[in-house]
Amino acid sequence: MADSAGGIKCPHCKSSVALDRIGVHFQKFCSAMRTDSARESSMKKFNQLYTHMQSHSRGEMTIEELQKEADRIFLGR
Repeated sequence: MADSAGGIKCPHCKSSVALDRIGVHFQKFCSAMRTDSARESSMKKFNQLYTHMQSHSRGEMTIEELQKEADRIFLGR
């Protein structure tokens, strides 16, 4: 479920994260990321998500659709 304050739930730790902080969250703060390789992998996936975040900022997709894309990219759902 998406956060109504302009963010999404981290697909890994389920924390609510503002869209402008999600890259830093994956890089440094996600409690589910325990190794450097896991963080590196997440940052590569974040780069895929970023194009969808741009679509959301242009009004081309809803926050709920963005959450679904994040889940698909990060969790393979």
